[in-house]
Amino acid sequence: MTRIGTGSAFPPRRRAWHRPALALVLVLTAGCGRSQSTDVEVRVRQVGLDPVTRSPVILLEDRAGNVALPIWIGPAEAQAIAMHLDGDTPARPLTHDLIKTMLDRLGVALRRVVIRDLRDDTYLAEIVIDQDGQEVAIDSRPSDAIALAVRFGRPIFVRQALFGREALVDLRGTGGATTTVDGVTVQALSAELSRHFDLPEDVGGVLVAEAASEAVLRRGDIILEIDDEPVLDPADFRAKLRAAGAGASMRVHRDGAYVQLSTHRGAPWHD
Repeated sequence: MTRIGTGSAFPPRRRAWHRPALALVLVLTAGCGRSQSTDVEVRVRQVGLDPVTRSPVILLEDRAGNVALPIWIGPAEAQAIAMHLDGDTPARPLTHDLIKTMLDRLGVALRRVVIRDLRDDTYLAEIVIDQDGQEVAIDSRPSDAIALAVRFGRPIFVRQALFGREALVDLRGTGGATTTVDGVTVQALSAELSRHFDLPEDVGGVLVAEAASEAVLRRGDIILEIDDEPVLDPADFRAKLRAAGAGASMRVHRDGAYVQLSTHRGAPWHD
């Protein structure tokens, strides 16, 4: 998982669970209706660690990529979400994999999940399922709801009112420049993103936005150097790879630490 820093621009912590050991709370409510027109569809931008508390945090980004809502979650749920996003398959089903299998076998369809409220610094969510043609809302922690949504490939929504709070991370101004090389897409690392990753604002580098699950590079990695030369921006990243030829040594910021990766060109890259 990738670390998310808490620089001066990082918003106050909003807890997403009551106790980490709590099981999924199931409270059925019939006739819940469809997602409100004021709901904002989001996607998981990042699963990382708060460098101060070392607690996992997830960033939910609006579809336009303008703002993101950070929600602190439990370690087990963070692992469940990150593993699925990275394409990792556990040897035995995890809790959320088991729930999905049970719903599939029972013919119950998951329609969407909604982060619906914030009470006493705790986010509340609901999972909307289709049972015999009737929508049913299930009260849930956001982390469990998101873990199931990514497994079912169903949309995640956040109530519009929650996007008016001070907890948002402003993603605008992060630079729209991206480049894709051998299936790895990187984007410019702005000063604001550097603060969120707890890096110096002038560190430079590029952020891995997308990468194949088996690639040595992961989504959320920050590539700082190639063959001991600083990476300035996406265009410089591409140019330095071309100059490196068949192989390259990369200095990467990952999970709050600096690692050295040796790669060879391919689709995707491997050790």
